[in-house]
Amino acid sequence: MRRVRVLLPVVILALAILALVELSGGRGVLAQAPVAADPAAAFNRAAEQALDAMVKEGTARQMKGVAVIAFVPGDATRSWASQMRVVDALVLGQANVLGIAYAKMSEMADTLENSGSGKRPPHHGELGYKGGAIRKVTGGHLLAAFSGGKDTDDLDVANLGLDLLEAAAKE
Repeated sequence: MRRVRVLLPVVILALAILALVELSGGRGVLAQAPVAADPAAAFNRAAEQALDAMVKEGTARQMKGVAVIAFVPGDATRSWASQMRVVDALVLGQANVLGIAYAKMSEMADTLENSGSGKRPPHHGELGYKGGAIRKVTGGHLLAAFSGGKDTDDLDVANLGLDLLEAAAKE
């Protein structure tokens, strides 16, 4: 009888522990280390909001053109995830503003500086135009460019998009 009195609480305790493990999804009841934020996922979540804001600002400034944003993982450009949005027109007169926006993006991808920074002379395929901005964030770089307005306006719109992307990357 004495064994039953000792064994019964041990069995009940073991069942309680098993129930807690099951309730915690099989991970146990120990504290789990927080999962590191995925900067690419943060970019994807914020991309639509950033592009919407860039389109709204460009439209308010009566600009037509193209907004482009990208996330480059790591410290050097080996790949990127990007999105773009046309603001009323892809081509303005004889200017393919999508091509110009991507020329700004490609310069930034190589130099990791704002487009038109003068860090070095433009390479073939680059134009040296201002209007693109880049920021270092945890896990990589955020890039944004607008093409279709004056270079100062393009840069303002690009920085607006970067502000939103950067805030999302910090969340």
